[in-house]
Amino acid sequence: MVPTLWRHITDIGGHYGVNPALFAVLYLAHHPLFWGTMAWLATRVRRKQPTAAVVALGVFFWFLPYIYVFVFGRGLPWWVYALVALVVAVG
Repeated sequence: MVPTLWRHITDIGGHYGVNPALFAVLYLAHHPLFWGTMAWLATRVRRKQPTAAVVALGVFFWFLPYIYVFVFGRGLPWWVYALVALVVAVG
């Protein structure tokens, strides 16, 4: 069952130009990258250093998997955009 499901997911990903394995890696990697950036931000705030670049980097890491879908996905259904918007809004 799992190989059949994975084959189905990769077929759908190929149709839309998105590699599901790469999306999964980006999704799993964005959490530690984001929280590491937040720790760096806390250090910079305590030291009263500029924080704009660190905040921008944190936002980039948070949205990284979704940016991948929007940049490389082609012909995505409307509900994909709605789902991503919901996920981003909920956090």
